[in-house]
Amino acid sequence: MGTVTGWLAEGTEEWHGRRVARSVEEAAPRSRAVLTGVVGDVAASYGREVMAPVGTVGRGAAFDACLDDGTGTIVLRWVGRDAVPGVHPGAMLRVEGTVSDLHGRLVLLNPLYRFELPNRDRRDQPGSSLS
Repeated sequence: MGTVTGWLAEGTEEWHGRRVARSVEEAAPRSRAVLTGVVGDVAASYGREVMAPVGTVGRGAAFDACLDDGTGTIVLRWVGRDAVPGVHPGAMLRVEGTVSDLHGRLVLLNPLYRFELPNRDRRDQPGSSLS
């Protein structure tokens, strides 16, 4: 199976030889993840550590959102942005990206994202603090 307009097709088990995580609980650094969850805390900052695939490259603007999928939380970080329209506490997102580790926290840098309609049976709680 391959990609569908930039997204991994449902049921794809591997991406470039790496396992695809479908929950935060399964996510590990350097794995690809496709996650759906509720946004908890959001924070825009300047002077935050900016990462690239080769490591930390300096400091700059970043917008963080904490995503809770019911199995754990992960930080979504958009580098060079001070906001992402529609990404606010309570929004439900589907995200895709490569998982990184930043000081022991799981992070998706500049993830693909789309908004999802809430499932009335879903009992997700917003994510934990981004501290």
